[in-house]
Amino acid sequence: GPKLYVQRVQIMENCEELLPAYLRFVKGVVDCADLPLNVSREILQQNPILDRIKKNIVKRIFTTLEEMKKDESDKYVEFFKELGMIMKEGLAQDFENKEPLSGLMIYESMNTEAGSYISLDEYVEKMPPDQEEIYYLTGEHRGMLENTPYLEVFKDRSWDVLFMTDPIDEFAMSSLTDHKEKKFQAADKGNVEPDETTKAKAEDNEKTYKSLFETLKSKLSEVQDIRLSTRLKDSASCLVADEGGMGAHMERLMQRMGDGGGGQTSKRILELNAEHPIIQGLQKLHASDQNDARIENMGRLLYEQAVVAEGSKLDDPVGFAKRINDLLVKDLIRI
Repeated sequence: GPKLYVQRVQIMENCEELLPAYLRFVKGVVDCADLPLNVSREILQQNPILDRIKKNIVKRIFTTLEEMKKDESDKYVEFFKELGMIMKEGLAQDFENKEPLSGLMIYESMNTEAGSYISLDEYVEKMPPDQEEIYYLTGEHRGMLENTPYLEVFKDRSWDVLFMTDPIDEFAMSSLTDHKEKKFQAADKGNVEPDETTKAKAEDNEKTYKSLFETLKSKLSEVQDIRLSTRLKDSASCLVADEGGMGAHMERLMQRMGDGGGGQTSKRILELNAEHPIIQGLQKLHASDQNDARIENMGRLLYEQAVVAEGSKLDDPVGFAKRINDLLVKDLIRI
């Protein structure tokens, strides 16, 4: 914290009470004539004068950083790369300053080039009229996120998705619910509201695939549910967390903080793409013989490839390799 002076007499070298913990990188001098010279740390914790000073300092820091972000964007990006992760702590701690603090956040996104950033204000300004929420995706690095199946529907609709790659982002976003009256929504959680064309198809597909999905659910105890996807366009399957549930990235972070165990521990929802040839072929196979052993085998492969695509570890990688090899052998025999 800053040095505290009273009437030009240094009272404290590092006065932590003058700044919140997420601004601990700020250094300076505060000279106050309204405090007694014999002030103690206990008195400081209960002093209303210090509270007012603290609010004014925080407000001034926010104003200075906002000006840097606006007028010296390159300089601000370098600053944020170094200290942004510390500032993000405030999103989960300082609810009084949530709006100005969130306005200082910048992120890479699906529509920005690698190394370029967009602020939350800029994101909201660029949202098309039919987009109602701020979409984001958390993960280890950009390369992992920009190739994930979760982005397919957003690319199709030209909706941007923020990439959040700091470990603290998962914890910060559990507290940051909205910005500029726009709610945050994880791209890998819940359901994506379909457009009118997709909605009409989905109603017909629900009836077509109902029996197949019931069969697959009885075979795949690892999943919470199986449903048609409104987010997939090219991929056959993906795993999503229920709204309010723990996502794959958070689960991996918790495993590292705990015993470091691998494997998926919580059940998620398996989404299948009704327009994909694999799913359509599986439906035909099921319609001809519900007891065909290939149905479970292919269903398990769809689940396992979804686990790999989300960046998690398989519980049975040997079994997955065997199923892949069996398919390769059958394909090669036809040659």
